[in-house]
Amino acid sequence: MRQSQWECNDPAFFRQLFSQAETLFLSIATEEHPYVVPVNFVYLDGKLYFHSSPKGTKMELIARDGRVGFSVAADVEIARKKSTTYYKSVCGTGRATIVEDIAEKGKALDAIAERYGASCPRPTPEAVLRNVGIVRIDVAAMTGKNRPPHQD
Repeated sequence: MRQSQWECNDPAFFRQLFSQAETLFLSIATEEHPYVVPVNFVYLDGKLYFHSSPKGTKMELIARDGRVGFSVAADVEIARKKSTTYYKSVCGTGRATIVEDIAEKGKALDAIAERYGASCPRPTPEAVLRNVGIVRIDVAAMTGKNRPPHQD
């Protein structure tokens, strides 16, 4: 990272930012170019989870090649007079796997529902779990950046 004074790789920073950021931008490997999609997610037990339709481009690409990149950001403030931006962010890489285990799917989907304040029943009924896609990202590497306004 060029501006190393803003680098922040404290696990507490990662946990806090993952709980604060609302959207994870996921980049999935393809043969030609990255496929990028925003997803709702949860950081649980050191892993990232998101839900999806069990079918579609995203799930097909993950099944073929689970290499992914991801990014989240929060507290984004554009300081136009200073021609800069303040923010907290995390960028990382990992391996995405489609979760088949019903118990793991339930734990992840319930955590996602809790995180976003969804009014769906919890614990999630098994019939629902059979018809939803859950993906786990085992994180390989992450880098955080904390650029608050007071550092100028």
